[in-house]
Order: sequence, then C-alpha cells, then structure tokens
Amino acid sequence: MIMRNLFLLLIFLFLAAGARANYLFIPMDAKQTNHLKAYGIAYWVLDQGQELEWLLNYRGGSFMARWSQKVENELVIRGVSYEVISDASGRQILNEIASPATNQDAMKLEKAPKIAVYSPKSKQPWDDAVTLVLTYAEIPYDIVFDDELLTDQLPKYDWLHLHHEDFTGQFGKFYAIYRNEPWYRQQQMEYEDVARRHGFGKVSLMKLGVVKRSGSL
Repeated sequence: MIMRNLFLLLIFLFLAAGARANYLFIPMDAKQTNHLKAYGIAYWVLDQGQELEWLLNYRGGSFMARWSQKVENELVIRGVSYEVISDASGRQILNEIASPATNQDAMKLEKAPKIAVYSPKSKQPWDDAVTLVLTYAEIPYDIVFDDELLTDQLPKYDWLHLHHEDFTGQFGKFYAIYRNEPWYRQQQMEYEDVARRHGFGKVSLMKLGVVKRSGSL
C-alpha cells in the first residue's frame, strides 16, 4: 500500500512538472505596467542567447519566451508584468495567431541587435529622447558621430538611429537665435574640430563626406 501510494505520488509530481508553465508571456497591452522595461527585457533575453517570440498585433505586440528561472527573476527585478503559462497555452496562442482570419503574426527573434545612435558625444542621455528611452529600458547602445562614420565603423552595427539631422553643415536652424549661447558655440567648435581632423576645410564638406561614406557602406 505504501509503495502504491509512493508510486502514485511520483506520477502526480511528474505530471505536475510536465504541466508546469513552460512559457513566460510578457503582455504589451494595458496589463503591462512598464512597457519600456519590457522592451529592455526582450533585448536582454536575446542577449542571453535565448530565442523570443514577438507576437505582432497580439495584445499590443506581446513577447513570449521559454520559461527559465533566470528570466523570471529578471522580470521581477525590473518590475515587468508577466504571466507564466503552460506549453499547451503557448501553442494555443501561436495557433490562434497563425490563423488566416487574424491580422497577426509571430516573429521569432534570435539575436540581440547592436545599436548605435548618431549623436554628438557631448550630449548627455537626458538631452536626447532616444538615448533617454534606451537608457531607461536598459537596452545597450553606442554613441557614434562623424568620427566613427568617417572611419568606416558603421558596419559593426545592426541598427543606426538618426534624428532629424542637418547634414548640410549649416549648424542647424537655431543659428539665428542661439549662435552666441555657450552650448551652441561648444557644438560648433566640436564640428569644426572633427572637420579639421579629417582634412576638411569646412563643416559642410565634412558632412557631405559623411553622407557619401555612409551611403557606400
């Protein structure tokens, strides 16, 4: 009798383990309490060498990853909302998305992209909305500017973010109002220093060189 009960207990434990949530579901709809940190978690999961499903048009573009204690711990640490779901529930979601009746898709992500932001080195993260968001989300990025582009370092990156950049070398639309402000003069001197380092007589010629070099890579 004892052996029989022990055997039944082992079967129950085995089935319970098999029924244990095999997926971590990260909602991106109204149930998510921190959307930016959730994107950071998605990047982190990929950076750990783990695949991730991006569920396009499903609950705000949610994410789903195979369960691991390490990932779940990180979700808790970063304050990201998540659900632990079974393998069957995960398959059901994927089957629902695959239906021709839905305007949805599941995109498998396998590699964390190397990100660069084109921005002057003197700018702080809080001076720039993009770097502010990336910093808060804990998504790593490099700052690149004309030096890096003129020395062919762009191919190292999978993604380059450009703002509404003025590549005419005319120092932007704020010249008339702010040309005597210390921060504006500092930026102008930085541009001129980079131009001289690379043998350009004018910032406008350097910016043209940046555009041509970037377009050929």
